[in-house]
Amino acid sequence: MTNDDITAGLDGFDAVVRWFGDWPSFHDAEIISLHLAREGESLLRVYPYYPEKPAAVDFVLEGVTDLELWDFSSQNVIFSLDLESVVDQTKEKAIRLTLSPCYGLAGHIDARRVRVKLALGESSDSESLR
Repeated sequence: MTNDDITAGLDGFDAVVRWFGDWPSFHDAEIISLHLAREGESLLRVYPYYPEKPAAVDFVLEGVTDLELWDFSSQNVIFSLDLESVVDQTKEKAIRLTLSPCYGLAGHIDARRVRVKLALGESSDSESLR
């Protein structure tokens, strides 16, 4: 399964595409927040740079099984965000969300399920306003 297949299969994909006109490029997007939970849902909020369409994309991660993250900063800009199918450390199928580094937070998170939803408007985080 390719990155595009996984992305297009996400619950919430259609709403994101309707808002931005296409699946957003996450090049130079900013990580606004990351909330991790041992059980239930974890949330990664990413703010792609589209001044004419301000919105964050929330990646809702269910069943996080593994992660490796580094370089958290007061501003966390990524080069890219990719999704791929993997066999995780528990030998089960998972989706790996990879944050390629630009400045600040980078790494990967493996989860059993991933869905996306929109948070419309500019970020309330003053560090992320452009």
